Amino acid sequence: MSHAIQFPRKDLHRGMTYGFYARNGYFSSAKAKEDVAKMADLGIEWVCVVATVLQETFASTRMYRDFKMTPGDDEIRDIVDAFHRRGMKVQLRPMLECWDGAQRMQIRFPNEVEIMPGKPMNHWTLWFDSLVERTLHYGALATRSGCEVFGLDSELDFTVGQNAHWKRVVQAARSVFSGHLTTGHTNAVDFLAELAKPDHWFYDLDSLGTSFYTPVADKAGATADEMRAKLKGPLEHFRKIAERYGKPFYFAECGCCSSAGATQKPWFWGTPGGYDGEEQARFLEAVLDTFWAEPWWMGMYWWKWDEQNHRPQFKDDPRGDKGFTLDGKPAAQVMKRWYAKDR
Repeated sequence: MSHAIQFPRKDLHRGMTYGFYARNGYFSSAKAKEDVAKMADLGIEWVCVVATVLQETFASTRMYRDFKMTPGDDEIRDIVDAFHRRGMKVQLRPMLECWDGAQRMQIRFPNEVEIMPGKPMNHWTLWFDSLVERTLHYGALATRSGCEVFGLDSELDFTVGQNAHWKRVVQAARSVFSGHLTTGHTNAVDFLAELAKPDHWFYDLDSLGTSFYTPVADKAGATADEMRAKLKGPLEHFRKIAERYGKPFYFAECGCCSSAGATQKPWFWGTPGGYDGEEQARFLEAVLDTFWAEPWWMGMYWWKWDEQNHRPQFKDDPRGDKGFTLDGKPAAQVMKRWYAKDR
């Protein structure tokens, strides 16, 4: 099968996601400096630095920086500088969250029509007006910080069809940031159907990502070979998407908890099994072994380096932390070995 894009192995995004829900002040802490050093030691070359921004509910039309939840611009610049000093590249990605507990992938509004005279429903326009302003701010910050990539957001799945509005956002980003522009979505988005539209805003970007949390096992304790077998279908699926897109395609998020059975639901944070760092390591091994040599694959950003939220279920086994993080776990050595390849 021929592929539309040939992505050099040396340019793979050997990545890690950092700072999701990091509160204001964390990026300037001593712990953050330690995080940078540890990531460098693992051979991580790309870091997606997340700045959490808020809106009140899933139905709100205004997003904003929060004094408690949003990292300050100065500390974002400082942490980007810290990664750059260690030779790592940075994708700055603002990510939207809702105070009502809804996830950004649940944000959606009615169609913009006027059913009652004099009462137009313009929720989409108002929401995208706010997103444009947010994009101008963080795109300019990415430029001032010297970030190599700017990510528009992640998993705003039910907004994808608002093509004209998204083109406004892309135009705003391009007006303040001249580097690589990207975004990511879950498999709730039918990428093949969206990319069949020749004027789709996805084509205005430099790359396109997906959140890869595909089940790779039917039972706890599955072997790496069993996981590879389960990955054959997803591999063919993403090949087709990449061929249609004709630009680099990658995993904007990819992760799995370190608990027994987590590979059956890699996206899930409440798997009831006990700690199993080896199962998480086999997940990472199988994913990298399956996709590494694909010429269209731009790489991946592991979800995630740090756990910033209080999740007691990750701490109920004295043998180890059951969350997505891999620092000090077997998966870290798998990552170090793979990320050293083909440089």
